[in-house]
Amino acid sequence: MRKILLQAGALAILATSCSREKYAELNTDPDVLTNIQVDPKNLFPTAAIAIHGNDFEAYYDIHRNIQYWIGAWVPLGGNGAVITRFKTPISASGNPYCFENLYSRETMGAGGAMKELRNIISKMPADKQGEYAHMGAISHIPMVLAAFQISDITGSIAYSEAFQARYTSPPMLTPKYDPQEQLFAALDAELKAAVAELKKPIAGEAKRLGGSDLWFHGVGDEPTNWIKAANSLRMRIAMRQLKRKPNEAKAIILDVLADNVGPIDSRAANWVFKGGIGVANGGNYGLAAGLSGQKASIDFMYKTTDPRIRNLYRKVALTQADFNTYKANGTIAAGEVYQEYRGRYTSPEAVGEADKRFYFNYIFGSTAYVSYIQDQLFNSAVSSGRVNYPVITYADVCFMRAELAARGVTTEDAKLWYERGIEASLADYDQWGKDANVTGYTALEPAEVTAYKNQADIVYNPAKGIEQICIQQYFQLYRNPMECWAHIKRTGYPSQTGVVFQAEKIRSGGTEAIMPRRWSIFVPPITDFNYENRKQSVLDMQKDPEFGDLTDITGRVWWDKK
Repeated sequence: MRKILLQAGALAILATSCSREKYAELNTDPDVLTNIQVDPKNLFPTAAIAIHGNDFEAYYDIHRNIQYWIGAWVPLGGNGAVITRFKTPISASGNPYCFENLYSRETMGAGGAMKELRNIISKMPADKQGEYAHMGAISHIPMVLAAFQISDITGSIAYSEAFQARYTSPPMLTPKYDPQEQLFAALDAELKAAVAELKKPIAGEAKRLGGSDLWFHGVGDEPTNWIKAANSLRMRIAMRQLKRKPNEAKAIILDVLADNVGPIDSRAANWVFKGGIGVANGGNYGLAAGLSGQKASIDFMYKTTDPRIRNLYRKVALTQADFNTYKANGTIAAGEVYQEYRGRYTSPEAVGEADKRFYFNYIFGSTAYVSYIQDQLFNSAVSSGRVNYPVITYADVCFMRAELAARGVTTEDAKLWYERGIEASLADYDQWGKDANVTGYTALEPAEVTAYKNQADIVYNPAKGIEQICIQQYFQLYRNPMECWAHIKRTGYPSQTGVVFQAEKIRSGGTEAIMPRRWSIFVPPITDFNYENRKQSVLDMQKDPEFGDLTDITGRVWWDKK
C-alpha cells in the first residue's frame, strides 16, 4: 500500500472530530481521504480543459505549424519566413504539445483524471457504484479521444499499461508502448464497451455529470449524448484504417450505423467545446500578424458564394476605386480582377514574383490587397464572445456517411448525406461566427443555403462525388485543424489535380515543399526512465518502410498507408 503523508488534507477530517485511528488510516491509504472528499464528477472537467485549453498546443502545434500546412493561413510577407515549419515540427520536449493533453496537462491530463474518476467509483460501496456506472462509462470516451489524437501523429504510445503507477505496488513506471494497429483496436473496443454500459438501466438514482460536463453541459439525455459521441468517434477511427484493414474498418462502421442510437444525428448533438476568453490563453496563444487565407480556398468559396466565407475571413479593405487606381499605376498586376474576398498564394516563391508580390505587402498605408482571417473565430484572446472547438459535429458525420456511401463501403445515399452535411456546416459556421462576435457578423438566410447548393460546382455529381464531399469536409474542419490535417492525408483532397478544387503547388527554393504527414520521432536519451520500451517502439515503427527516417516528417505512421 502506498505510504504518503496527508496532513494538509487530513486536517479537514480532523476538524470534524476525526479519531487518532482515522488519522492513521488516512496516512496509510490515501484512497480513504479521496473517497470522503471527492465527488468523481468534479474530475471530469479536467479532461475537457486538458484537451482544449493547452496554450502551448494552440501556439506551437496548431498556430505555428498545422494551420499553415493545411492551407488555412498565410502570413503577412508570405510563407518564406515560416517554410521551415513545413519541415521541422518539433517542440522543446521532442513531442507535440498535444502529448500533454493525455498525460500531464492540468497535472493529470485527460488520461490520469479519467482513470482516477473510475478509481474513486471503484472504492465506493457496491450499491453506490451502480449509481455511478454511466459516469464511469462516459469517462472512457474523452480518454480515448486524447489517446487517438496523439497516436494519430506519432504512432505508438503508452496506453494499456499507462496511468497505473499510483494504483500498483510496486508502481508501474515503465509501461509498454502499444503499436498503433493494436491501439486502434483497443480504443474501438473501449468505446464499444462504454456504449454498452451506457445503455444499461441503473437501479436507483443515476448520478449525472450535469454542469461538470463541459462539452454537453447536462443538456438533453446525458447517456444518449455520449453514446452518439462514442459511436461517431468509432467511425472516425475506423475510417483511418480503411487502407490498412478495410474489412475490419467496414465492420466497425456498419456496426455503428446499425446501432439503435447510432452516431451524432443532429446539430443539437454536436460534440463541441465552447471556450471563453481565458481558454488556451496562457501567454502563448497569439496569432501572427496580418494572417489571410490561401488564395485557392478563398477563390473557390467566393466563386461558389459560400456563406461560410464571411465568418472565416473579413472583406478586403481595398475598395473598387482603390483597386482601379493601383491597377492603373502598375502596383497591382494588369490581369487581376477585383473581389470582395481575396487570399494569398501559399508558395514562398510567390513573394518574389512580379505578378504576385503585391499580395504580400500593403498597397498603401496599412491597406492590404487580401482578406484577413476573422481572428475572433480562432483566438479566444481577442474574441469578445465564445470560441467553438468542435470535436465531432453532425456535419462531420454527414460527410463521413456521404463519403462511405460514395466509396461503396455502405449502401446509403451519398447525395442525401452530402447535402445534409452542407446544410449543417453552413449552420455551424453561422453559429460559430455569432458566438465569437466576428467582425460584420450577418445571420445566415435560408435563401443563401439554397443558392449555394445550386451552384454548378456544388450540385452533387457522382462522377466527382468523392472529391465534392471531401472538399466540403475540408472546409468544415478548418475549426478542427488536427482533424483537417488528417483528412487531407487520408483522402488526398484538396489535390493539385482536383476537378472540383485545385490545390496550389507549394514551391520553395525551386523545389516542391511536401506537406508533413507526422511529427518528428526521437530515440529517447538513455537516462529516460522508460528508455527500453520507448526505444523498442521506435525500432518497431521503423520496420515499416513507409515510416521513413525518424525526423523525416513526410514519413507515415501505420494508418497513413500510401
